[in-house]
Amino acid sequence: MVGRSLSLALTILFALVSSGVAHAVDTLKWEDLAPAWEEGKNPVPELSDAQQDDLYAILWGPNFDDPSGKMDDSERKARANLKASGVDADKIIAKIKRLRKEAEVRDQTLVEALDGKDVKIPGYVLPLEFSGTLVKKFLLVPYVGACIHMPPPPPNQIVDVTLSKGFQNDGLFAPVWVTGRITAGKTEQSLTLVDGTSKVSVGYSLSATKIEPYEE
Repeated sequence: MVGRSLSLALTILFALVSSGVAHAVDTLKWEDLAPAWEEGKNPVPELSDAQQDDLYAILWGPNFDDPSGKMDDSERKARANLKASGVDADKIIAKIKRLRKEAEVRDQTLVEALDGKDVKIPGYVLPLEFSGTLVKKFLLVPYVGACIHMPPPPPNQIVDVTLSKGFQNDGLFAPVWVTGRITAGKTEQSLTLVDGTSKVSVGYSLSATKIEPYEE
């Protein structure tokens, strides 16, 4: 009898522990939806304010990347200033170009380890489908105006949220906390805007179990 009682107690304990693990919820930040970014790659913060101003005068100049090498006076002056301060403008620009390419790849990359996890994440509501006055499907985005103003955020910064019962939305881009199970996988959503319909690439979907007004 003692052995049977002990076995039953262990079974119940295991079930409770397993249940707790299964329902553990990870609170995410938006940067958690993208691969980790190696610190120190960006060379710009290492420059002084004056050096950064000269660099931007080149990067944003009218002749940037002109294959003929054409430059206006402001670009020539900026290059001369950087050289005088010991900075090789071409090396810095080459690093920035590589960084941009890496960022483009990173923007398209999902964090597969999140797939199937129960998570909680804050964001802004962009409604897609209604049931009466209730929102049943929406895009969760990291900032106000996302997907309305082009270009939209990258796929790994948009979450397609569905919920069976719907919820009463406080308006376009209302801030909320969303809790539910997340799935990593790209889809495409159609947005009907004032000036027509637009296609948006979405990196994650989430089956919501709870929607709460945003509070820090």
